[in-house]
Amino acid sequence: MNRLSLVDFPDKLCMNLIVPGCNYRCSFCPHEQLIHHHIPMPKIGMAEIVKLLRPRMGFLDGVSLGGGEPFLHRGLGSFLSEMRFQNIKVRIKTNASRPGAIQWVLDEKLIDFLSVFIPAPLSKYADVVNYRIDPKDVRRSIQIVRKSNVAHEFRVKPVPGLVEQEDILEIANTLSGSRRLVIERFDPSHTLDPEICGSDVFSQSELEDIRDSTSPYFGEVILSN
Repeated sequence: MNRLSLVDFPDKLCMNLIVPGCNYRCSFCPHEQLIHHHIPMPKIGMAEIVKLLRPRMGFLDGVSLGGGEPFLHRGLGSFLSEMRFQNIKVRIKTNASRPGAIQWVLDEKLIDFLSVFIPAPLSKYADVVNYRIDPKDVRRSIQIVRKSNVAHEFRVKPVPGLVEQEDILEIANTLSGSRRLVIERFDPSHTLDPEICGSDVFSQSELEDIRDSTSPYFGEVILSN
């Protein structure tokens, strides 16, 4: 938990909540503990979260829920309903693997912002996420998010040798016409696969080239800090 974040909910001050567990095994993922060692990690319940949020709501704009993959958890609906009851705005970061769950929270009007991480082009999705997933599910999630009235963004992470500039362009083509793309920086100091720990990164100028090459596909393209 990060009790005050300036970057996790666009244009808002928020409390950042981390949800353990993920169905993907992206080798460049920086959250190895959330995937393999989350069971003994200290947990916080919904009642305690609400207790922490209430006195801060005159200052905070909402909460950001990431991880991990929040849509894997059965209790997510109850948590979001409580947030809505408390008039707390919610942003969720998801890997797009659960289109039915995304559709449900949108239908129930339980979220205010969706941040969708697309780790690879659909043509090589399973190879990058190391998980048996039908790319049609990811495509359906993308379509659901794009058609919704909820504010949203898509996120990508260029990784030398795994997700190259041409891969980002292929993703951009799939997402063409979307409102916002965020290009995340790869941190080689923390990775799920130790073999790529300390590997090369794209330079600032290379990331700017990726940003410029994808800009025609989106309303806005930014590089994350």
